Amino acid sequence: MRATAAQEPIALIRRLYDAWNSGDVATAAEVLAPDVRWDTFGAAKANSMQQTLAGGSGGTWHLTAVSIDLLVGIEDHVLAFSRRSGAAPERIEIWTLHGGRATHYRGYPLDEGLAVLSETTRSRKLELLCRAMLAFNRGDKAGWMRIFTGDGRAFAQRLEGTRLDDVEVLGETFEALVLSAAYHIGGRVTPVNLVLTYAGERVRRVEPYPTPADALDAAARWSPG
Repeated sequence: MRATAAQEPIALIRRLYDAWNSGDVATAAEVLAPDVRWDTFGAAKANSMQQTLAGGSGGTWHLTAVSIDLLVGIEDHVLAFSRRSGAAPERIEIWTLHGGRATHYRGYPLDEGLAVLSETTRSRKLELLCRAMLAFNRGDKAGWMRIFTGDGRAFAQRLEGTRLDDVEVLGETFEALVLSAAYHIGGRVTPVNLVLTYAGERVRRVEPYPTPADALDAAARWSPG
């Protein structure tokens, strides 16, 4: 099992986007390491993004707003699923963080980035789950249900909330993903800890647990390894 603690990275990246959307580029720049590496669609850019953000505007620029539909933390990485106007409006933006600062940014068009994610993890489990959670947050019930089968489908049908936010991938086994998330329903935010068991590319079972540790322990017991 892999276990992670991604809540701090998620909070930092949310702070960056919130500052960006408010025009507070100085605060956004504080999240970036001085030598942050900036790669957009595979093309390396100059390593001066922090200086650009904190530069001659005096800390306040008019910036194009970015809508964040989903943040997913995996170890020291955060996946931000974003929308904006212009070319490639739907993106996956992958942030790597060390020491409380963002050290590497990679931006891809959505489908290209998800393909890279599957290639990197050598599995489509996370890609398929991210697609489903994006659909859930956008109110696309058919897209949300597409990944589920059997008992997993019955669980997914019962969810009547509006969003799954701040998703943290806690661990992975051969056939399961373990995650925590903030579940928005009826004006309340409830923490959930889930073990999703896959059959091929479909989730056949979803089990909730009181704590992240309980979910990790359960998945470890099921794992053939």
